[in-house]
Amino acid sequence: MKKIKIKYKLNKRGKIILISLLFSLSVVTTVLIVGAIKSGKENDQQTVGTQTDITDEPPITPTETQTTDEKNDTEPVLAVTPTPIIKASKFVMPQDGVRPVAVMIDNESDAVLPQGGIGEAQIVYEVITEYGATRYMTLFWDNLPAMVGPVRSSRHYFLDYVMDYDAIYAHIGWSDYAYRDLAEFEIDNIDGVTREAGGVYWDLTREKNNYHDSYTSAERLNKFISSAGYETKTTQSIPFTYNKDDLDLSGAKAAEEVFIKYSTVSSSGFYYDSSQKNYKRTRLGEFQIDRNTNETVRAKNIIIQFVKNESIAGDKYGRQELYTTGTGNGYYITNGKCEEISWKKDERTQQTKYFNSRGQKLTLNPGQTWIQIVSPNADVRVK
Repeated sequence: MKKIKIKYKLNKRGKIILISLLFSLSVVTTVLIVGAIKSGKENDQQTVGTQTDITDEPPITPTETQTTDEKNDTEPVLAVTPTPIIKASKFVMPQDGVRPVAVMIDNESDAVLPQGGIGEAQIVYEVITEYGATRYMTLFWDNLPAMVGPVRSSRHYFLDYVMDYDAIYAHIGWSDYAYRDLAEFEIDNIDGVTREAGGVYWDLTREKNNYHDSYTSAERLNKFISSAGYETKTTQSIPFTYNKDDLDLSGAKAAEEVFIKYSTVSSSGFYYDSSQKNYKRTRLGEFQIDRNTNETVRAKNIIIQFVKNESIAGDKYGRQELYTTGTGNGYYITNGKCEEISWKKDERTQQTKYFNSRGQKLTLNPGQTWIQIVSPNADVRVK
């Protein structure tokens, strides 16, 4: 059968009509798309617990490009709330029998600065994550600050240190491996991606896709812990003992400057202040400021714990595996002195044990402790 081709030829008037119809159609389509987007945004905000207060504080402007791809780590858009006025608090000694709250803190780029509440934590972990970035886990015993953050997502190896203290774990999202382990180890957690915990967190800025500005507070965390029925007491002891008084390390080498290079994009430092008998902390060469107090973060104790890490084979996001079990060595630093230590962890669910240079359980001076989980191949300098 012969195919018949039909040609349409429009006159001038027809062309004008056609163009008018196409223009009208494009306008209608645009209106529908904009309306759908607006509706989607409103629905997104309603899924995590709505806060109506809006802060006049300007958004935090990033000075460094985000490098970590976390498309699989669900990070919700949370409601904005005003920044509270906060006063500094004195150090509260961790108590056996009390469950601490562990809060994941973002440290990925300058967009997180200044972080809030890190100067008030009794213990802070810094651990490598993807592409050379690091993340903090802050631990609080009966001293949760009025503002702490920015809160970020979980990584599975952090759970090994959560279980060291039987802590209640606050985070927003997770990697696939962390999601698996949270369920397997039955860890009491406060996950901001769930509807139940959405109201626990708020955003400092109006930037919808800003993952570096989500905060929480003592009031909101304690309210959720109570409503969830989480136990606030524990039989788990703390991995360390504390001196009643401030003591110097005898026969130890000098440690007035400490430098730890995790990668080309992450480094930490500590500089001893003999007048205060503690260390002023630096992040990428700049003194680290706490948003709550506007003061430099200071550490009394520094533990450098060498733990092997490597990229997980086949993981397209560059996520890490840390070998938290077994044995290893490190340093304990306080009052301008340093001694070699060792550590042991038999299983992921069992507590890490720390020993001083004489093989005894490690004893700390009263004050904030930073535990730097570092690769044995990292550039670490103590002098």
